[in-house]
Amino acid sequence: MILFLDPDPKRAVLAFQRMTEEDQSNTIWCKTVLEAQTTLWNYRHTLTRVHLEHDLGEQSYANTRSEDCGMELVRYLEKLSVHHDDVFPAYKKMEFVIHTWNDHAGPIMVERLRKIGLKVELKPFGM
Repeated sequence: MILFLDPDPKRAVLAFQRMTEEDQSNTIWCKTVLEAQTTLWNYRHTLTRVHLEHDLGEQSYANTRSEDCGMELVRYLEKLSVHHDDVFPAYKKMEFVIHTWNDHAGPIMVERLRKIGLKVELKPFGM
């Protein structure tokens, strides 16, 4: 299973078109932090790849402290690594792709996810 977090339907369609048929049928498109958190928790044993966007609202270059941005998912995973060490190993099996073009927030997201032991790469969408 693949989680794709991005509120932009045009990017979601492009990402979907670039996927194999198998990946297309196994992708969950999330548009909000809450949808992504719920999916990360409910599908933690079946997710293999997680694509995260930082800027989820109307504005580009959202404040990384905002609760309505991809950094909130990073904070969520950091909390899980501390408070749910019984289930956190499931997340270590996943591949995380930060696909944001936000050149400030993207590297921070990568660094923080690596710090808690997750496999992650920065790959701005379309590259």
